[in-house]
Amino acid sequence: MDYVALYRKYRPQIFDDVIGQDHIINTLRNQILRNKVSHAYLFTGTRGTGKTSTAKIFARAVNCPDAKKHNGNPCGQCSLCKEQGSANLDIVEMDAASNNGVDYARDIREKVQYPPVNGKYKVYIIDEVHMLSVGAFNALLKTLEEPPKHAMFILCTTEVHKIPTTILSRCMRFDFRLVPTATLAELIAGIYDKENKKYEKEAVFAIAQAGEGSVRDCVSIADRCLSVSSGKLTYNDVLQVLGVSSRTAVSNLASAILTNKTADILTEINKIVSDGKDVARLCKDLSLYLRDLLTVKMCSNAREMLSLPADAFALLQTLSEGVTVKKLLYAIDLLVNLDSGLRYAISPLMLFEATALKIACNSGEVDMDGLEKRVTRLEQLPQNISAENQSVYVVDKRNPKSIWRGVKLSLDSLNEPLLTGVWKDVTVSFDDKGNFVVLCSGGAYMLIDMQYKQVLTREIAKFCDNNVVFNKANTVSETELDKQLKGLADEVKFESKKQ
Repeated sequence: MDYVALYRKYRPQIFDDVIGQDHIINTLRNQILRNKVSHAYLFTGTRGTGKTSTAKIFARAVNCPDAKKHNGNPCGQCSLCKEQGSANLDIVEMDAASNNGVDYARDIREKVQYPPVNGKYKVYIIDEVHMLSVGAFNALLKTLEEPPKHAMFILCTTEVHKIPTTILSRCMRFDFRLVPTATLAELIAGIYDKENKKYEKEAVFAIAQAGEGSVRDCVSIADRCLSVSSGKLTYNDVLQVLGVSSRTAVSNLASAILTNKTADILTEINKIVSDGKDVARLCKDLSLYLRDLLTVKMCSNAREMLSLPADAFALLQTLSEGVTVKKLLYAIDLLVNLDSGLRYAISPLMLFEATALKIACNSGEVDMDGLEKRVTRLEQLPQNISAENQSVYVVDKRNPKSIWRGVKLSLDSLNEPLLTGVWKDVTVSFDDKGNFVVLCSGGAYMLIDMQYKQVLTREIAKFCDNNVVFNKANTVSETELDKQLKGLADEVKFESKKQ
């Protein structure tokens, strides 16, 4: 096969080629220059950010005798640097996705004792290390803790949360970040220049945006766009390769939604879907377009941030003048939350149409869903609580004090003077059986037992479904009196026996 994919052809070979990870590259470079290389490293981050490439560069650099002369980079000229793949016996690359059993970890533990053949270190690169089994992690643990002086481990993963903490604590961790869009655009432009491919600046920026921070994804998209035409690569060519809905079509749909033209909304959606566009993709394209509108509305340097063609940016400016920020925020919120709903909807198209019409009919100034929830919550309160108290107090059914507070507010309207002194002499709680226990002092218990037990039981039932239990609490004075009476009785008994 003569043709080599761009992401393989332009894969970083030295530290200087790695983009967007300066905080990691500088640290690794300095460790090589100062001879302070650790025994275990963990490279984590999202896909396509350079974890495995950096691991391979680092593995060659620690064994390269001329690395210090090249600022920590492998020289690429010595025999150790020229050996690639299985030819380099001192660098062992292992894919944990397919070799995840305990036997492979035991094999590493046994062979790591043998010294390197040519270089200073024997380096093990374990990719997708989170795929190892529990037994494999346990077998690897002791080796990571106390490896031979010539051994080095580089673990790469996209899901660091699946790795045991016992492994994490023994590794020097480096988190790879998503690469900025501007940096990706500069990378793609450089690749196209080397490939003698003419391009529009906006087309390269669109490719960089589609990569979403992943270098490999970005270069793969650039590879697809490379052959879309023999001439100059245009912005519309990139949209066609990505399968994105036409910018004009999305603009017309957004305009119809924001100006509340319901008939045009359904017409534009039908046109786009009839061209074979996926509804979920259309939802994403519309939300991104509204995001661009919001950027134009709020940022003075929106042209530099979005890097769109002049006519597309002018259209955004015109449309943004007739819409409020709250309307855009409301629309983006609904569309972003709609994405998960489309996966399980019986008719994704119908759900998307309903959401578009809902956005059109709402000004965004008032959150209708929030108002409905608030009205429903207020309707659940007892009707005899005053309107003033309803607006400021909501009963928490899990909190006995909150329930008792609701009962008090409810009974305030009865204007019972005898109940005024009861509230401070009563404590409430839930017992082990889930009963709502009302614990009263002697006077309060007598008053409740005689007149208000049924009233309180009825009011408590409005706020919780638990059984109500009324108990009498022993006061300190009653307890002391019992002790005095008991002592007096004992003295009388003693005197009678003495006589």
